[in-house]
Amino acid sequence: MTVEPETPAVPIEQATATTTQRAGTRSATTWQQLWLLLGAIVVIFFTVPDPSLAISILIFGLWAASVNLLLGYGGLVSFGHALPFGWGGYISGLLLLHVAPNAWLALGGSVLAMGVLAALVGAVCLRRTEVYFSMLTLAFAQLGFFIALQWRSVTGGDDGLAGIPSPNLTLPGFTIRMSSIGDPMTFYIVTAIIVTAVFAFLILYTDSPVGRALQGIRESEERARGCGYNARAIQLLTFTVSGSVAGLAGGLFAMLNNFVGLSPYWLLSGVVLIMAILGGRGSLFGSFLGAVVFLLLEHYLSQNFASWQIIVGAVFVLCVLAFPQGLWGVLTGALGRVSQLGRARA
Repeated sequence: MTVEPETPAVPIEQATATTTQRAGTRSATTWQQLWLLLGAIVVIFFTVPDPSLAISILIFGLWAASVNLLLGYGGLVSFGHALPFGWGGYISGLLLLHVAPNAWLALGGSVLAMGVLAALVGAVCLRRTEVYFSMLTLAFAQLGFFIALQWRSVTGGDDGLAGIPSPNLTLPGFTIRMSSIGDPMTFYIVTAIIVTAVFAFLILYTDSPVGRALQGIRESEERARGCGYNARAIQLLTFTVSGSVAGLAGGLFAMLNNFVGLSPYWLLSGVVLIMAILGGRGSLFGSFLGAVVFLLLEHYLSQNFASWQIIVGAVFVLCVLAFPQGLWGVLTGALGRVSQLGRARA
């Protein structure tokens, strides 16, 4: 009979220190995405010549991050994320037109209304999984489209909501007028601050116990249930948070264009999914990076090629085949190799 050598016991102090060190490293890596976002915001400000395009990149980056919260962290593929984005724009436009030209009121209304709507829609959609969940989200998005199309007295139907006034953003001691035409620099800075704050909130959410549980549910829902987690409640909370952030992005987009219509919104569910996948699932900054690349490709290719969608589609297919982890995976892999090379030389 052979006797296995005893494994030396690890002191509890050493084990605790190791666990704490790993958690701290993971948290530090997660928060590096926020610094990358700030750097990207500065680069976009100085390199993108069209202010409207620069602001759109920030808004779509925020929208793509809300999609990736479901897709990358929760494993939930939504084909209907244009619903909170589009109706968030309508809520913002209606409040600015009929209540008061107040940015806080419009954006707050978009966030709250789309949070409630997302909770109701999610309560139904999350009763099914996988492709059935995706089809239900698409069905609700189409329902929202037809309601907006037929409810002409509220939404304007095909004509949309035109003439939305530029809102005032009241801060202690002064008031800012958010006009993308009259003062695009101020609009960009305010949008950048809002996007950064929400991005930080999403990082906190994904790095919280709820966010960790969500990722565990993504890997194995049965095992998560066995550990005592209420999978449906966590997924519904995430769906609600994602819808609220998408509503905020829609409200900002309405302020940017001073208009809310059907076409710019309801055909974009697939586009924002492409942005999230192109940037990299499971990375909030990757979503932002995907939005940057997609919108820049769209902007410059559409000026020179009538069939620019074919080129963008080919680039997307090549990226998915060559870089299944997305642009974020390529970036982190390159940084890792550089770091290893630096340590080897040292």
